[in-house]
Amino acid sequence: MIAEGKLEAGRLEEAVQSWQLALDDYPHVQSGRAGDRFRAMLSAVQPHSRNPYVRELAERARPLATSRLI
Repeated sequence: MIAEGKLEAGRLEEAVQSWQLALDDYPHVQSGRAGDRFRAMLSAVQPHSRNPYVRELAERARPLATSRLI
């Protein structure tokens, strides 16, 4: 949710950095809410897909989306 707030404030790279940290922890979290947040993240960053940091984030999150159905 912190990353979402950063994105809403126009701080894209900070938001991506926060999501990257959350992805680091995600394998250790068992929460439907975390999955909801990552689904929201993938949708929220879609308009910024040309940004290399966003592309890296989406590429990292996509396998989790298919393997754990986030």
